Amino acid sequence: MAGPAEPAGSTAGRAPGQRTIVLVATVVSLAGVLLIGLGLSGIVGGDPEPVASVRHESTAPAGGLPLTDVPLSKVAEPMRAARPTAVYIPSIGVAAPLMELGLDAGGAIENPPFDPPNQAGWYRYGPVPGQRGAAVITGHLDTRTGPAVFARLKNVKRGDQVQVVRADRSVAVFVVDKVEHTPKRRFPAKKVYASLSYPGLRLVTCGGAFDRRAHSYEDNTIVYAHLAAPYYPGG
Repeated sequence: MAGPAEPAGSTAGRAPGQRTIVLVATVVSLAGVLLIGLGLSGIVGGDPEPVASVRHESTAPAGGLPLTDVPLSKVAEPMRAARPTAVYIPSIGVAAPLMELGLDAGGAIENPPFDPPNQAGWYRYGPVPGQRGAAVITGHLDTRTGPAVFARLKNVKRGDQVQVVRADRSVAVFVVDKVEHTPKRRFPAKKVYASLSYPGLRLVTCGGAFDRRAHSYEDNTIVYAHLAAPYYPGG
């Protein structure tokens, strides 16, 4: 679903090769530390045929980590390293587990499974969400039977929160800076995999019209965000 990937600079151990990234997504529920999370997907050779008149159901619990006293517009200092385990986007009802994504034999980000449809993925050769650099999470838009984890990603707005639960029970709380819709043939790899001086996050899925001849969506939806509030249980 995404476009060709490029190195993310010194913050990424390895970067995917020049090849089309394919994504899609679904929403499911899961409990987490004060926050709920689940999550993402990755890349595939072609997208499934879109399903007409499928009703999107979300079992994600309402609410999230209460951060009303935190200045969310400020870029926070990097967090210590901890493997991401779930992603939660309250504004669109996403609560999904995260799997790790590496590289396939062709040098592109490896394919995530279509089943379960709520599965999202974190590119493990890039930065860890919460640390300095552009962490990348991908998820499918849909499957052959219905919507997937990032089915509503295009509805995310500037200022929305993206919460990433990590293995040490900490939560990296990001705030969305912008949402971009771009043709796959002009995938902005340098921006997505940029070497940032601050902790950033990119969420990527498919979008636009479905090309039945190519069996692929024509565009990508990309969300750009910055770390606004690191949360550690117990203070």
